[in-house]
Amino acid sequence: MKTILITGATDGIGLETAKALARQGHELVLHGRNQKKARSAMDAVHAVAPNAPLETACADLGDLAAVARMAQDLSARLPRLDVLINNAGVYMTERKASRDGFEMTLAVNHLAHFLLTSLLLPLLKKSEAPRVVTVSSMVHKNGHLVFENMNGGKNFDGYQAYADSKLANMLFANELARRAPWLTSNSLHPGMVGTKLLHAAFSMQGDSAATGARTSVYLATSPEVEKVTGRYFSNCIAATAAAQALDQQLAQRLWEWSMQAVKAYAPEPTQGRSA
Repeated sequence: MKTILITGATDGIGLETAKALARQGHELVLHGRNQKKARSAMDAVHAVAPNAPLETACADLGDLAAVARMAQDLSARLPRLDVLINNAGVYMTERKASRDGFEMTLAVNHLAHFLLTSLLLPLLKKSEAPRVVTVSSMVHKNGHLVFENMNGGKNFDGYQAYADSKLANMLFANELARRAPWLTSNSLHPGMVGTKLLHAAFSMQGDSAATGARTSVYLATSPEVEKVTGRYFSNCIAATAAAQALDQQLAQRLWEWSMQAVKAYAPEPTQGRSA
C-alpha cells in the first residue's frame, strides 16, 4: 500500500484518479481548495471504496504561503510520502494575479507544484521508491516561455498562458528527474478529457475523467515504470515530447526562475539527496 497525495482531487481527473487508487487499496491524501471541497471528495471516494484510508489537505494553490503551510502540516502528519501527483490545474480566460502577484495560470499550474514538491522532498525521501507524477498536456507543444513576460502582462492570451504552464510542468518534471535521481519524476498527457477546464478552454465534450485518470494511476503505481524517470507519457505509453520540453538549458533556467519566485517560502527548494 502506497501513501499518495493528489492535488486537485475534488473533481475531474483528480477525483477519478483518487477513486481508482482507492480501489487498489492505497492510502490517499486528497487535496482541495478548502475543507468543504476536500470532505466532499472524501465522501465520493468512500462511495466506491468504503474502507479506503483517506486524509485531506487544504490550500489555495494561488497562495504560496498556503501551499507552504499545507506542506508543513503534511510533513508533521505523515510518516512518509510514496507518490505525489501534481494534478491540479486552471485555465483562465482573463488575466488574474495570484495573491503573490504572479499570473494565475502559471501560479497554480506550475509554481504551486514546484513549491509543494520542493517542500515535500524530505517526506518523499522516507519512501523506498518515491514517485512524482505531474499532469501536463499535449498543448505543451504550443508553449513558449518568455522570461521577460512570465506574468502575462503583455497581450495576455488564456490559451497561450495555459500552454506555457503545461510546458513548464514538463520542464519541471524533467529537471526534477535530473536533480533528484533517487526518485522518479514523469509527466503525462491525460487525453482530451471532458472536465470543466476543457469546457472553459475549448468548449468540447472530450473523454470521461475516468479515462483521463488512467495514465496518472499507471505512473503512480505500475511496477513497469518503477525505475523510469524523466519521461512523458500518453495513454500509459511513453510518448514523444516537443523539442522545447526536452531543452535542458530552458529547464535549468525555469528552475532557477522558479526558485527565485518561491524563495520566501523555500530558501533551498532543491534540497535532497542528490539535488
